[in-house]
Amino acid sequence: MCEKSKILLIIEGTYPWYRGGVSEWVFQYLQHLDEFDFHILQVATDEFQGLDPEEALYPLTENIKSFTRISPPHDLYEWDKIKFNWLNEVPKSFGSLSFDLVHIANTGFAGWLGVQISKQFEVPLILTEHAIYWKEVEKGAVALECGYQIPDTKSLKTEMAEIFKSIAEEVYSNTDEIISVSRVNIKEQQKLGAQFPKYIPNGVSKDLISKAKVRSEIPTIGWIGRCAEMKNPKKFFEVVDAFEELNFEAEFFIMLSDANEPELELKIRSLSKEYPKVEVIWNKDAKKYLSRLDFLCITSHNESQPLVMFEALSNKAIPFGWQVGDLTNEFGFVKDQESDIRELVSGVCSLWSDQNEFENFVEEKFNYLNEYHIWQKIFPKYKDLFEELTQNKQVA
Repeated sequence: MCEKSKILLIIEGTYPWYRGGVSEWVFQYLQHLDEFDFHILQVATDEFQGLDPEEALYPLTENIKSFTRISPPHDLYEWDKIKFNWLNEVPKSFGSLSFDLVHIANTGFAGWLGVQISKQFEVPLILTEHAIYWKEVEKGAVALECGYQIPDTKSLKTEMAEIFKSIAEEVYSNTDEIISVSRVNIKEQQKLGAQFPKYIPNGVSKDLISKAKVRSEIPTIGWIGRCAEMKNPKKFFEVVDAFEELNFEAEFFIMLSDANEPELELKIRSLSKEYPKVEVIWNKDAKKYLSRLDFLCITSHNESQPLVMFEALSNKAIPFGWQVGDLTNEFGFVKDQESDIRELVSGVCSLWSDQNEFENFVEEKFNYLNEYHIWQKIFPKYKDLFEELTQNKQVA
């Protein structure tokens, strides 16, 4: 039997403890690439270091051969002075392992580690970029995926964004293959020197596709995401107000998961008491609620390609909101950022009022999802890429 290729996957936060799009992507990736063996190196704050992977939200797939966690660096603002000392925090046991390829999921801390480790093992490096770190910081993120807290002063935010830009430039220049899950992010990658980035999108499992949809006369409008400032959950309550002002009858729910932003969580819990009509759901599996949706509201300050957008479409619910990342009219009912809430909500009401138009609109988006955004069609592209890179290394 031929020995399986070994891949080091470096991630920050996310799988297997946290809900969210990147966590789901990692889980599906590991499941669909079972012909490879994986070692996982995860950057996460000390607060989460003691968690047991065997007791996580997601099961560990059988092809995971080791799971190692390290803390992010303590002082990013001294990055050039401390980065190689931080590299030494990677356990010495890694020296006894062998990898055929290193795969990183961002250009932040994980990305920089990937550059160093791929050089050490002299193996190819591949990047799949989900979110652009420096852009997240500029847009007002409170914390990074790994739990690293972002300062609230403008000058420090600007300095942090510049540090992550410099890290991204280093990662791009040392990566053999650069992938973006988002078309809109490719331009940002190229600005910092990324050469020939590929687009391999997000998707859903074909098992999630629901061809039959039962609707009631009153639509259900939901919001699903992490309780993070970048996802902007407070905005959903303003959207609810706008529907109420138009006397549009609907059922509403907001579904949130912890994101280690306690101040925002307190605000949402307090705000929800003022909106008894909005059902508030915490830390539940979103897939169990998708069938209820007719519309999914997305209010994010910044996005790449939101996975929840596809999960809604898989159950014939229409994503709507203001254009952000790859949330465009290609996938839902979308207005530009200058449009006010009333204009957006009025459009949703009009769409629902003509059921034939609405169902035709749904079918168009649903069919597009089936054609281009199914995991079973997406991950073979990674298999081909991995095999090409590892074979090229063996020839060299």
